[in-house]
Amino acid sequence: MSNTNEFVLEMKNINKTFPGVKALNGACLDLRYGEVLALCGENGAGKSTLMKCLSGVYQPDADSGEILYQGKAVHYNSPIEAKKDGIVLIFQELSLVMDLSVAENIYLGSLPMKHGRVDWKKLNSDTQVVLDKLGCPASPKDTISSLPIAQQQMIEIARGIALGAKVLILDEPTSSLTEREKNYLFDIIRKLQSEGVGIVYISHKMDEIFEISDRVLVFRDGQPTGKFNTKEIVLDDIVQAMIGRTLDGYFHKCQAEPGEEVLRVEGLSLRGVYKDISFNVRRREVVGFYGLVGAGRSEIMETIFGVRKPDAGTIYMNGQKSNIRNSVDAVRNKIGFVTENRKEQGLVLDKSCRENIALAKLPWLQKHGFVDEKVTYDIYNEYHDKMRISSPSSEQEIVYLSGGNQQKVVIGKWLTLAPDLLILDEPTRGIDVGSKSEIHKLIAELAESGMAVIVISSEMPEIMGVSNRIYTIAQGLITDEFAGDEITEENLIKAITITESAKRA
Repeated sequence: MSNTNEFVLEMKNINKTFPGVKALNGACLDLRYGEVLALCGENGAGKSTLMKCLSGVYQPDADSGEILYQGKAVHYNSPIEAKKDGIVLIFQELSLVMDLSVAENIYLGSLPMKHGRVDWKKLNSDTQVVLDKLGCPASPKDTISSLPIAQQQMIEIARGIALGAKVLILDEPTSSLTEREKNYLFDIIRKLQSEGVGIVYISHKMDEIFEISDRVLVFRDGQPTGKFNTKEIVLDDIVQAMIGRTLDGYFHKCQAEPGEEVLRVEGLSLRGVYKDISFNVRRREVVGFYGLVGAGRSEIMETIFGVRKPDAGTIYMNGQKSNIRNSVDAVRNKIGFVTENRKEQGLVLDKSCRENIALAKLPWLQKHGFVDEKVTYDIYNEYHDKMRISSPSSEQEIVYLSGGNQQKVVIGKWLTLAPDLLILDEPTRGIDVGSKSEIHKLIAELAESGMAVIVISSEMPEIMGVSNRIYTIAQGLITDEFAGDEITEENLIKAITITESAKRA
């Protein structure tokens, strides 16, 4: 490499203040050419804020130190300036224009022109070079909306490659990817590393951090609290730096003796999605559903909750055959459903914590067409304490809470109905390690209190750590059931790779 400085990026003494909040306080970061630096911390610790100060989304406070990029002091007024200089930030929520082509998205803002018009031949040719470099199978002319999420993620990265990125910042890049797609992304990251690109990898998934990163930088309260070489540490080192304490008993499993059957499903089928699904869940137990993304797990639970209509099969609640035609019927059958996408399906983001936690109970809180607000305050106060929700007040807009506290509100919303069965789909997605432990503990407590709980998770350590029994799903089929000492990584992996033909054989 021509640059003699080992660091492609150095951030020194960066401060950032929002009204009433010191988001960054003397934050520092250094990144070498060709390395992956994992950036860890609880929600609100300052990770994303620091990266936004780097990329021009935010401006650091006037009393900040400096940002050195390839040995030179820089200051960017917008993300466009940073991108043109080779610093590319890819957010968790992709910023692609869905109705435009792959080529148009990659070169948006810098389309090649000829005689006052777009040079389509050069645009598609240049795009193909970038796609080939990434090994992406998409065509330059494909519309973004026609591509699977993993390829959309590759197009975001391709934007940076087209601009000659030297620093690539990935914020929770695998949140919507399957295991196979994640491995593909990691192959791309390693390829970029070999070409000298410095990569900042922000994630709450500890297994990914240990797999892909060279070093780990931990933030707490806007300051770095730990810097490690990944090969020299264990999980507890990161956790201690993140939250100032260790997580004794990170996973919590219900220890109560299972009671009577709450849910029984027999022969549930939905053409092209899942087939002949049969299982049961009892009081005082947590039943896990494990499989690859797309295996049919969520769709089965959506059927039980009345969102989908099955072609065949029977659902029994508390021993009685249930005709669940919609979510209202499900609620009447005392079923709660925490969906995997809390921001789009679980919360009203511009409403307060109080209003959100009372949502499921609204039909019972109305008098003469008006909501009894006094009761909503009582509900909030009760579940604020029960769920250990951290919020400045009941009127705080939910959008400003951390992911962990948002999830507690979603769960609390369903607990107001005292359900017999609670279904949790990816309950800790996008949540920091400290909040994950609290959610795990809450799941165990709910089961021990007499509830039947179903957990869907794509994270093997989580599904093994919280479940008393586990059903594995592959290609819309239940392939096996495990309990006790049968719950091992080897058994789960084997079971989710069974194909339909192999199962029939």
